[in-house]
Amino acid sequence: MSRRLRVLASPLLLVVLLGALVAACGSSASSASSTSAPSTTSTSSARGLQPLRIALDWTPNVDFLGIYVAIKNGYFTQEGINPVIIPYSGTAGETLIQSGKTDLAFTYPPNIPAYRASGLQYRAVAGLSQENTIALAVLQSSPYTSPAQLSGKLYGGFGVPSDPPIIKSIFEAAGVKDPVYHEVVLNGSAYQALAAKRVAYTTMFGGIDDVTAELQGAKLRLFPIRNYLGAAAGFPDDSLAASDKEISTDPTLLRHGLAALSEGYIYAAQHPVEAEADLIQYNTTALAHSHNIIVATGNATAPTFLDAAGQWGSLSDASFAGITQIMAQGGLFDGKTPPPSSDDYTNSLLPQG
Repeated sequence: MSRRLRVLASPLLLVVLLGALVAACGSSASSASSTSAPSTTSTSSARGLQPLRIALDWTPNVDFLGIYVAIKNGYFTQEGINPVIIPYSGTAGETLIQSGKTDLAFTYPPNIPAYRASGLQYRAVAGLSQENTIALAVLQSSPYTSPAQLSGKLYGGFGVPSDPPIIKSIFEAAGVKDPVYHEVVLNGSAYQALAAKRVAYTTMFGGIDDVTAELQGAKLRLFPIRNYLGAAAGFPDDSLAASDKEISTDPTLLRHGLAALSEGYIYAAQHPVEAEADLIQYNTTALAHSHNIIVATGNATAPTFLDAAGQWGSLSDASFAGITQIMAQGGLFDGKTPPPSSDDYTNSLLPQG
């Protein structure tokens, strides 16, 4: 996906790879974690604020609106927190969590049951959005009007282990008896690969990738996965996760951090224009010339942050149960019993509990 770090490893290999990656990324992650938010860096020691490290999963984009609102509006300071932003560097959030290099990291929700089954001890502590906007995408000018026509065609992906079983399930739901999946792993923009006709289809996030693509001249046709997977597509586009160890040993730090983030995302949903300005202000090098993209994608994305009660972050068993079953049927757990959905997340650290 064009704005997500996709882990290029199977779940069974990830635990082994983590050991090597921890050593390789230790110094770079440490230096990145010393890059604090501009509004809190200089006086954090005098104020006695406690550092909370937050690892981003892609370059600055509207997924992070709530973070920068919380910085600008002082929500972190009110909670006694100094947010330490770890910029995207190519190191997976799961790696940084497992190695103790971050307190919170963004992660793709279907990764959680797969990696927990392989031994990683982490779980989601907040869902970024309350709506799944993920869709298969093709060029609007292509002949494809149904996912059924994509079976056997080349998929532009990023090596995510959950993609094959999910996409095959979509094909089956669209009427394909024996779905065929072929993937090429992309190292750049998904929609640019589509526009160049290197691939027939890819995965996008509605309201961000499709809007960005259209602003850059690539008109797309989307097939939202919730139309084919039903309740199994009830997981959020992205989530914040923490290690089981930190959840049990230092819940106060996480609880205060998530309280600030909750205020930030609620404010961003209610005041997207101000939130977009904050995002650009704190990321001028990356976003100084992307105002139109930030405004368009921010306006589309901000409303998805909150549930019907106006709350941010809540997850449920349903967020993981359906997708876990699809992955199990696809053989992703290699015959192992997947963890119960209740192990994949906790709401206990959110303000609403």
